[in-house]
Amino acid sequence: MAQHHNKRLPLSVPIALGDQVLSEVSVKKPKVKDLKTLQDALAGIEDQLEQGILMAAVLTDLPREAIEDMDTDDFTAISEVIAGFFPKGTASATGAPSQPKLPTG
Repeated sequence: MAQHHNKRLPLSVPIALGDQVLSEVSVKKPKVKDLKTLQDALAGIEDQLEQGILMAAVLTDLPREAIEDMDTDDFTAISEVIAGFFPKGTASATGAPSQPKLPTG
Protein backbone atom coordinates (compact mmCIF):
# COMPACT_ATOMS: atom_id res chain seq x y z
CA MET A 1 0.00 0.00 0.00
CA ALA A 2 1.40 3.38 -0.98
CA GLN A 3 1.95 5.84 1.81
CA HIS A 4 0.77 9.43 1.34
CA HIS A 5 3.73 11.77 1.77
CA ASN A 6 2.14 15.20 1.48
CA LYS A 7 2.18 17.39 4.55
CA ARG A 8 -0.58 19.99 4.88
CA LEU A 9 0.36 23.16 6.74
CA PRO A 10 -2.01 25.89 7.88
CA LEU A 11 -0.80 29.38 7.00
CA SER A 12 -0.64 31.90 9.82
CA VAL A 13 -1.31 34.60 7.23
CA PRO A 14 -3.42 33.51 4.22
CA ILE A 15 -2.08 34.41 0.78
CA ALA A 16 -3.94 35.46 -2.36
CA LEU A 17 -3.49 33.28 -5.42
CA GLY A 18 -5.51 34.54 -8.34
CA ASP A 19 -9.16 34.63 -7.28
CA GLN A 20 -8.65 32.41 -4.26
CA VAL A 21 -7.19 32.90 -0.81
CA LEU A 22 -5.09 30.04 0.52
CA SER A 23 -5.21 29.34 4.24
CA GLU A 24 -3.12 26.17 4.00
CA VAL A 25 -0.58 24.63 1.66
CA SER A 26 0.42 21.08 0.85
CA VAL A 27 4.13 20.24 0.76
CA LYS A 28 4.84 17.11 -1.24
CA LYS A 29 7.64 14.69 -0.50
CA PRO A 30 9.90 14.96 -3.53
CA LYS A 31 10.06 12.19 -6.10
CA VAL A 32 13.10 11.68 -8.30
CA LYS A 33 11.54 13.88 -11.01
CA ASP A 34 11.16 16.66 -8.42
CA LEU A 35 14.81 16.26 -7.43
CA LYS A 36 15.78 16.62 -11.10
CA THR A 37 13.64 19.74 -11.44
CA LEU A 38 15.24 21.15 -8.29
CA GLN A 39 18.74 20.28 -9.45
CA ASP A 40 18.17 22.08 -12.75
CA ALA A 41 16.49 25.09 -11.09
CA LEU A 42 19.17 25.43 -8.41
CA ALA A 43 22.18 25.09 -10.73
CA GLY A 44 24.51 28.00 -10.10
CA ILE A 45 22.38 29.57 -7.36
CA GLU A 46 24.50 30.11 -4.25
CA ASP A 47 22.05 32.17 -2.17
CA GLN A 48 20.33 29.90 0.38
CA LEU A 49 17.19 32.03 0.57
CA GLU A 50 16.82 31.91 -3.21
CA GLN A 51 17.30 28.13 -3.08
CA GLY A 52 14.65 27.87 -0.37
CA ILE A 53 12.16 29.92 -2.39
CA LEU A 54 12.66 27.73 -5.46
CA MET A 55 12.40 24.51 -3.43
CA ALA A 56 9.22 25.71 -1.75
CA ALA A 57 7.69 26.67 -5.10
CA VAL A 58 8.47 23.27 -6.65
CA LEU A 59 7.32 21.20 -3.66
CA THR A 60 4.12 23.17 -2.98
CA ASP A 61 3.20 23.62 -6.66
CA LEU A 62 2.76 27.32 -5.92
CA PRO A 63 4.15 30.07 -8.13
CA ARG A 64 7.32 31.73 -6.92
CA GLU A 65 5.39 34.99 -6.38
CA ALA A 66 3.11 33.26 -3.86
CA ILE A 67 6.14 32.03 -1.91
CA GLU A 68 7.69 35.51 -1.95
CA ASP A 69 4.43 37.04 -0.64
CA MET A 70 4.25 34.51 2.19
CA ASP A 71 4.72 35.44 5.84
CA THR A 72 8.22 34.54 7.04
CA ASP A 73 6.84 32.22 9.76
CA ASP A 74 4.93 30.27 7.11
CA PHE A 75 7.97 30.13 4.81
CA THR A 76 10.10 28.86 7.70
CA ALA A 77 7.54 26.16 8.53
CA ILE A 78 7.49 25.01 4.89
CA SER A 79 11.29 25.06 4.76
CA GLU A 80 11.49 22.90 7.89
CA VAL A 81 9.09 20.34 6.38
CA ILE A 82 11.18 20.26 3.20
CA ALA A 83 14.38 19.86 5.22
CA GLY A 84 12.82 16.83 6.92
CA PHE A 85 12.51 15.09 3.54
CA PHE A 86 16.29 15.13 3.01
CA PRO A 87 19.13 13.38 4.83
CA LYS A 88 20.96 15.46 7.39
CA GLY A 89 23.60 17.59 5.76
CA THR A 90 21.43 18.63 2.80
CA ALA A 91 18.89 20.64 4.81
CA SER A 92 20.85 23.88 4.56
CA ALA A 93 19.87 24.20 0.92
CA THR A 94 16.24 24.68 1.93
CA GLY A 95 16.86 27.90 3.81
CA ALA A 96 15.64 26.23 7.01
CA PRO A 97 17.65 26.87 10.16
CA SER A 98 20.26 24.15 10.60
CA GLN A 99 20.35 21.99 13.68
CA PRO A 100 23.62 22.04 15.63
CA LYS A 101 25.74 18.89 15.46
CA LEU A 102 25.98 17.02 18.72
CA PRO A 103 29.49 16.36 20.02
CA THR A 104 30.63 12.78 19.66
CA GLY A 105 32.70 10.58 21.89
